[in-house]
Order: sequence, then structure tokens, then C-alpha cells
Amino acid sequence: MNRGKSLFCAVLVVVCTVVFAVPASAHSVFKKQLAAKYPDRSISCTTCHGKSKKDRNVYGRLLMSQFDSKSLTADFKSKKGADKKAFENEVMIPEFLSAFDKVQALTLAEAIEAAELKTLLAAAKAADLVAPLSQTEQDVTLFVPTEAAFAKLPEGTVENLLKPENKEKLAGVLMYHAVPKKVSSADVAKLKSAETAGGGSVKISVGKNSKDEDEVKINDSLVTETDIMLKNGVIHVIDSVLLPN
Repeated sequence: MNRGKSLFCAVLVVVCTVVFAVPASAHSVFKKQLAAKYPDRSISCTTCHGKSKKDRNVYGRLLMSQFDSKSLTADFKSKKGADKKAFENEVMIPEFLSAFDKVQALTLAEAIEAAELKTLLAAAKAADLVAPLSQTEQDVTLFVPTEAAFAKLPEGTVENLLKPENKEKLAGVLMYHAVPKKVSSADVAKLKSAETAGGGSVKISVGKNSKDEDEVKINDSLVTETDIMLKNGVIHVIDSVLLPN
């Protein structure tokens, strides 16, 4: 599963295109420290986190939610010479590294809110599923549709599901996106199907895209980001909403 495989270590993209704060001179230090902290992760990620909040992927938003980049950038720009170099190594790099840890300390519910997945959050609240996504007694794998994924649905679908009288149906749709155990991308790629929290089953298929890269689909939805590890489970991002039969 190559798409989004290195999300925990999307260092160069986070630094260069999201934060606009750590200069090239600090990259090698940052890379070495991150590689030491996450030795099982690649740091050659090419996943684009975007130049604006709107364009960032889910993991990029989560990282950015865990520190004040504007304050860091302002403080960095105020330094000169040796003070600037010291600030890079003693403040900025540790802050970036700590963001990775802070993301992993979030619950699924907290991550959905921090990543500003507004439609999913509204749906979870309407279906009374925020509490289950906050519990830590059992890990959950969540296939998370983006805002763009919800926008693909026929006009009026989301609004209709959010109505109080459709609460049970909405809960069924959301639970169809959850597997009641932690399943990493390596595990997902080995499966043909998975039983969901709602009792249904999703089909899992592995194929190749136009660039001859591995890609994984959950039913007909493409997995675009993987292995966003959290306190009570893992998120895999998908590009379409899963609808139970």
C-alpha cells in the first residue's frame, strides 16, 4: 500500500510546504532525529500536504493542529546568526518531533475534530457516536471519508441522513466505516474482506494504479492515506463514502 504509506514521517513535505519555517540547513538534523525516533518509517514521502489548510491531507492537518506554527515562524524570523541556529535545533525541531507524538495521543474523536473533518464530526454527533470513538477500551480501525468524499454523494444525501428521524440509518452508515480492532495497512493489504462494527462486511482489494503503484480499495473507495495511528485505533483515509447494502 504505497499511497500515504509514510504518513508519520512526511517530514520534508510538512516542513517545506506546510510550515514554511525550518530552513534547508535544519533538514538533515531533523531527518536524523526523526529517523532515530521512527526507524520503521520512510522519510522520502511524496504525499503532498498542500500549501494551505484547505489543501492539506488529513495527517498534515493533524500535525499542524498540534503546535503553533505561526508563533514558531515569528520567533524564528526574529532571531539572527547563532541565535537563529540554536532556535532551530533547540526549539523548532523538538516542537516538530513532539507533534508526531501528540497526534498519536489523540483519540479517534479528537482526531476527527482536529483534522476539521466537519461533515464526519457532525454525523458522529448526530448519531451519538462521539463517545464510542472516544473510548480507549478497544481499538478501532476507521475508514475516514474526507469532505470531498461526502461531496460526491447525491445532493441532499448528507442533509437527509443528519435528520433526527434518520439517526439509526446514519449510525449504520458510520459503523460500516469501522472495524472493531486495529488493522494496519500491512494487515489490510492481506485481507479480502473485513467485518464492520455494524455487522456488515466490506470488500478489500489490492491492485495497481496507472503508475504501477499498489493501491487498495475498500469496496469501490480508494484508500488515499494509511496508518494514522491514534490512542484508540488507526485511521485509513478513503476518497468515497461507504454505503451498506
